[in-house]
Amino acid sequence: MNRLNKSNNKLTIITLFLIFVLIILFSHELTIATTFSNTTIEKRKTNLEQNITNLTEQNRQILNHIISLNIEIEELDKKESVKTNTSAPEKIIPPNTKIAYLTFDDGPSNNTIKILDILQQHNIKATFFVVGIPERVSTYQRIVDEGHTLALHSYSHEYNNIYKNTQSFLADIDKLNSLIVNSTGYTPDILRFPGGSNNTISHRYGGPDIMVDIINASLDREYVYFDWNVDSMDAAKALQDKDVIVNSVINQSSILKQAIILMHDSPSKTSTPDALPEIITGLKNLGFQFDKITSSTPVIQFPVAGIK
Repeated sequence: MNRLNKSNNKLTIITLFLIFVLIILFSHELTIATTFSNTTIEKRKTNLEQNITNLTEQNRQILNHIISLNIEIEELDKKESVKTNTSAPEKIIPPNTKIAYLTFDDGPSNNTIKILDILQQHNIKATFFVVGIPERVSTYQRIVDEGHTLALHSYSHEYNNIYKNTQSFLADIDKLNSLIVNSTGYTPDILRFPGGSNNTISHRYGGPDIMVDIINASLDREYVYFDWNVDSMDAAKALQDKDVIVNSVINQSSILKQAIILMHDSPSKTSTPDALPEIITGLKNLGFQFDKITSSTPVIQFPVAGIK
């Protein structure tokens, strides 16, 4: 009996020991599993955070690239705008189109302001052969800003000075050109000689060949000069009658397809702006369109022997 009890006790102890060992082993496995699970989560979390960082960096690079491309596009737009503004496409004028070129000499003055207002109302461009008046640089600027041609006539308009020799004429023109360039940034390339290219009053100051010399010197400077084929007669006397101006322009233009019309906007010529609205209407009724003179406009020049 004692032997049996001893055997049972021994079995019980062994069983308890095995249970204890199993409990320890299970606890260890559970700890390993838990530790592995926590490690996997941390690793996954770290990977996700790294992906987020990578994507953020990639997006930042893409965004910077997009910004860079937009800046380049803006720069190209600016260059294209400058090119468009400074290199306007050449106009294509259909055959048999009647073109009237309104030109005004000896300004600017208050009459120039009135003329510009009228041209603006009718959406017409014209050509202004100006003299040197520093107090009127704002009018030079308005002529340029509103799309008209600002052209050279002379700085002083004093025949005894500009026509005594070639050097005096060029010095006078250079002075006017500098005034215009410095005040507006615009560089004129169109010229009209005071009195026209065939005037004879210049002979008393520079001799019979003075105009030939001056014209050739101006051509060497690459100026394009224009005379006229329609005289408004507004300079035939100190203050011409408005109706005489209107009728002169309309009658002379009626037989032409290209009319370069001489008018004046000096301070005393107050009847010229008064006549201008009727002149515009009359020319439109004759089928004329209006344009400004440029260096590519077909020239009207008086015949002068000896020109290059």
